[in-house]
Amino acid sequence: MSKLTLKVNHELFGGLLLIGIGAYAYYHGQQYAFGSLARMGPGFLPQVLSIVLCAMGGILAVTSQLKPSSAIDLQLGQVLVVAASMALFALLLRPAGLAPAAFVGVLVSSWADREITWPGRITLALVVATLSSLIFIAGLGMNMPLWWG
Repeated sequence: MSKLTLKVNHELFGGLLLIGIGAYAYYHGQQYAFGSLARMGPGFLPQVLSIVLCAMGGILAVTSQLKPSSAIDLQLGQVLVVAASMALFALLLRPAGLAPAAFVGVLVSSWADREITWPGRITLALVVATLSSLIFIAGLGMNMPLWWG
């Protein structure tokens, strides 16, 4: 009898993430009427798509165990820097506006990559802040402040 071992790799994490998102969507989709195939309710599509998402995640997680893979080199410091940058973006969005929040968020998250230089970080932050402002405020007309105020 062979020993069952779990190969922890990127595809396993991706599959588990899809299962989690699908389960969350299914849970919240149950508050809407499902209906039937002939007369679909507002909850039909979210629940069916969430089931499909869970199935795809399950397939990805199972197939990740069938092929050879290498271990993940997860560095907790980099994960915490990226998580902190997302929290900082969320905290700065309303009081500071989209452009400063995006700039600071990208600048902080770029610290997770040790190879990028300071001019590269600032350029990346400026490009992302400009593009996000053009896309979300000018292009889509979303109601959020661009700058302080």
